[in-house]
Amino acid sequence: MNCYLCGMEAKESGEGQGEQLVDCSDCGTYRISSLVLKELETKKFEFSKMRDDLHRQRQFNATSVAEINTETAIWS
Repeated sequence: MNCYLCGMEAKESGEGQGEQLVDCSDCGTYRISSLVLKELETKKFEFSKMRDDLHRQRQFNATSVAEINTETAIWS
C-alpha cells in the first residue's frame, strides 16, 4: 500500500474497527480513521501541515501513536 500522506510505500495493518495503522518510512507510524479514509475519496490532505501535526502529536505524547481522525485532519 502507499502512505496516505506522501504516497510512498508503506505497511498497513488492520488496527481495529474503524481505523488502520500505517507505517511509512518517511511520515512515520500513524493511525487513520475509516471516516477520514472515506473523505479521502473526494478530498486531499494539506501535506506539510498534516506532517507537522503528526510530529507535534508525537512530541506531546511519545508513548501513543499519532492519529489522523475527523478532528485532526487538515484538508487542502
